[in-house]
Amino acid sequence: MLENATHRLRAIEPEDVDNLLRWENDSESWWLGASITPYSKATLLKFATGDHDLYRDRQMRFMLDYKNTQGDWSTVGAIDVYDFDVRNQRAGIGVIVDAKARRNGHASVGLNLIANYTKVHLGLHLIFAEVPAKHEASINLFQKLGYQECELRKQWVKGVDGWEDVILMQLFNQGNLE
Repeated sequence: MLENATHRLRAIEPEDVDNLLRWENDSESWWLGASITPYSKATLLKFATGDHDLYRDRQMRFMLDYKNTQGDWSTVGAIDVYDFDVRNQRAGIGVIVDAKARRNGHASVGLNLIANYTKVHLGLHLIFAEVPAKHEASINLFQKLGYQECELRKQWVKGVDGWEDVILMQLFNQGNLE
C-alpha cells in the first residue's frame, strides 16, 4: 500500500538528515510552512531518530523514494500528513520534491500512495492541501489527481514579498484510488 513498482513511502531515518537540512533550511520555502528559522543538523537528527506517532502528534512525515531502472532506491522527496483529525476523519497533505527530481511525476505518485494510505489504513473521509494561489504547477498537480478547489483564503500566509492567497483543495476518499 505504501509502495508500487517505482516508488515507496517510508519512515524517516537518520540517513535522511542531509536531505532534510537542504529542504528545511531553504529560506525561500519557509513561508509555505511553520518555520522561519534554520534547523541544525543535531535538531534534525533528533527528529529523524525520534518516536513518531500520528495519533499523538497529529502529523507524520514520510520519505518518498524512487527506484531507478537498475533497481536502486533514492530519496526524491517527502510527503507530510498534518492536522490529523480522527473525529472528523481528515488530514492535510504536503509534498516536497527535491529540486533536481522535479517534473518527473514523483509528486503525483507520492500523493496517490498517501491518498491510498489515508483511505485504507486511516479510514479518512477526506484529505486536503493548502496550495499557494500563485503556484499554478501545484494547483494543476492537485487538480489532475482529483482534488477540488473549495475555498480561497485571502492573505492567508505571509510570503517573502508580502501576504499570499491560498487555495484549499480537497480530495474525498471515495471509490477506488490508484
